[in-house]
Amino acid sequence: MTSHETDLISSLASGPRLEILQMLNSSELKSSQIAKNMQSSIQAITRHLDKLSESKLIEKTIDGTYQLTPIANVLMLQIPLFEFLENHKEFFSSHDFTGIPLHLISRLGDLVNCEIENDVMKSMQRARDVCANGRNSLFGATFTVPLEFYDTILENLEQGGYCKMVYGKNTIVPKGFSEYLPRKKYLDFSKSSQVEEKIVEHIPVSVAVTENECHILFAHKELGIPDCKGVFFSKDPKFMQWCKDLFDYYWSMPAVENYALKEQ
Repeated sequence: MTSHETDLISSLASGPRLEILQMLNSSELKSSQIAKNMQSSIQAITRHLDKLSESKLIEKTIDGTYQLTPIANVLMLQIPLFEFLENHKEFFSSHDFTGIPLHLISRLGDLVNCEIENDVMKSMQRARDVCANGRNSLFGATFTVPLEFYDTILENLEQGGYCKMVYGKNTIVPKGFSEYLPRKKYLDFSKSSQVEEKIVEHIPVSVAVTENECHILFAHKELGIPDCKGVFFSKDPKFMQWCKDLFDYYWSMPAVENYALKEQ
């Protein structure tokens, strides 16, 4: 690691210096204004400003204000990523990003505005509510197929809604699946192109996206699939787009030919 990289990490690791960067991300400020906003002395703020200047993260303008450098502008775009990981570091001590493509891992900051539900029963109910409230569209990729899903989505389909689902060969299918009447009624909507399904090789996550809300379950490190003890929910547009892009990633995979979902 070069000394410049060390300087950057040192600057970002400092709470006060990160706070200064966040201030300057909104507007140019003089050192006195920064000190006032942070309720700190000019001397203390000057030391932080000098360090940030040495790291090429800020620069002084002709009128005496400080502004971010191009390097800092790019780094600030990544702050939500660190914030998301910091907020959920306990969860990700037992879960990981198996099944998440690199281009979406680099965008994990898009998930920063979310809620995590750790209670299994509450998370399952909220997940059902997400599907039920998607009156126009539902896009899902899942490692499991709860039978009640089909009861939930039927009303929306009857009102003209649209559902697109992708399963993996590893998808857990409950007994009675093939003969379950709501499942059969659900498949009838494929005749009007309101329902589309696809089976790919493997899905270790679960994601559902509607026009109103979405949720995602990450894989447990030991199980290799989600354990339903932590489900992320959000109505934030960036979060929803990230989840839709994850769905698109699985939908774009080659379909497994001549394979039907098998009951466990």
